[in-house]
Amino acid sequence: MRRVTLRWNLSSLRGSKEISKILNIVESIEVLSHLSVIKEGVVQLAEIRLKEGKKLQDISEIDWLEVIEILEEEEDSLVVSLLCTHSFAKSAIELSNIQVYPPYGIDSVRGMEIRMSGLSDSVRRFVSILRVVLPPDKISVNSIRDAERNGWTDGLTDKQKEVISYAIRSGYFEPDSKIKLKDIAEGLGMARSTLGEHMKRAEYEIMKKVAEDLD
Repeated sequence: MRRVTLRWNLSSLRGSKEISKILNIVESIEVLSHLSVIKEGVVQLAEIRLKEGKKLQDISEIDWLEVIEILEEEEDSLVVSLLCTHSFAKSAIELSNIQVYPPYGIDSVRGMEIRMSGLSDSVRRFVSILRVVLPPDKISVNSIRDAERNGWTDGLTDKQKEVISYAIRSGYFEPDSKIKLKDIAEGLGMARSTLGEHMKRAEYEIMKKVAEDLD
């Protein structure tokens, strides 16, 4: 099993005629959920922020998008049910071995990001098609099993894992902890300076992993 995150920069999206049509109408369109898959396409729940001077009806002028109903309306956004008949979207939802995770969408500043998971061969084939139709700027692929068990430890040495594990068991990272580095060092039979270096490097590697997930 694989978990994949696909990212497109705004400049890449502008290179697609179909995506450019959307970006000329909206500041952002975010798919919040998939309501159903019907013969014509995928019915989606979406939040839309229109560009100044644009109307919701403009979206329905795009061949493969149709606004079905306005569900909520606020000053700067609309929540609507939307029918997407694009063959790419329909195939992504229908593939039994791949799951696409909302929310995802197109933003006039951040570009687009889609997250999915599925069987390795199915994900590989789907990504291969994407590379031809709309090449992503960044593809992150992880084993679901590894990510669930110890993905954050990938950059750690065995000694760093030992130090962090002991510190956690000792309660060092708890908000009101009274445990000090010297207590951890004594428990591990290690010089405080050596322990401090291991902790510093381990924390750096872990936070790099967190930063990647937040990016």
